[in-house]
Amino acid sequence: MSPSPDRFCRELTLPDGRTLSYADVGDPSGRPIVLMHGAPSSRLDAKWLDPAAARAGWRLLAPDRPGHGGSSPQPGRRVLDWPVDVLALIDQVVGAGQSAMPVALLGFSGGAPYALATAHLAPGRVSTVAIVSGWGPPDRPGAYDGVARSERFFDAITRRTPAMTRAVLGLTGMALRHQPGLVGTFLGGEVRLGPLAEALRQGPAGPTDDLQLIVRPWGFPLGAVSVPTAIWHGDRDPEIPLHHAEFMARVMPDATIEVVAGADHLLLFSHADQILRTLADQIG
Repeated sequence: MSPSPDRFCRELTLPDGRTLSYADVGDPSGRPIVLMHGAPSSRLDAKWLDPAAARAGWRLLAPDRPGHGGSSPQPGRRVLDWPVDVLALIDQVVGAGQSAMPVALLGFSGGAPYALATAHLAPGRVSTVAIVSGWGPPDRPGAYDGVARSERFFDAITRRTPAMTRAVLGLTGMALRHQPGLVGTFLGGEVRLGPLAEALRQGPAGPTDDLQLIVRPWGFPLGAVSVPTAIWHGDRDPEIPLHHAEFMARVMPDATIEVVAGADHLLLFSHADQILRTLADQIG
């Protein structure tokens, strides 16, 4: 494990020799919760949750997925491979004495499939799951109803011609290096700018693989996810329509949904205190 004092840039070695980069923020002695970042994004999503996590008594661990930030690539990976990395993070960082304690999972946007996959494969290690502004299964009828035409087109390209997506993300990375202010204005500000730049630090291959995985069938049925799941979604989310959250709440056996009036896609950051405190209260 890296001795780096930077809470937002720590590393550990996974059992197969790959490096996993992660942030370790919030309350150092708090109950552990693992954040699955957006797509494309990185562990630096945790930067905007650090104070709220501390106030709610959470120790927030936020790993970079393979090929993002400081995490090693993992060619040919699946959504269902991610839980192995999450469990290794918990075992090595939370500590042997507490590793058997179930942890909470927080899946934001494109991180939702990864949180749900972890709960599906390791239900005994997970106490609860929170899905915020989550992307639901892309292969169900009507999944793209209400999704902007540009996003539907981009996802279709990602499924069929990932080389084009890599090119687009490569150009985005160049723009971030040379015109970050312009890109920040387009993306909606610093909340997304820093995490996206970090996601593309190794190049576009890892984020492209990530996007391709979440717009294809995930490899497990949502109805088999038995861990208690709390879903939050803004009723003004312009990126992921509310019906994604409603579908997940309907098909999962132990799920609840809270629709937040007036909230957009960045609900997790605008309502961080409410979400993290409510989640803490729910598990006692």
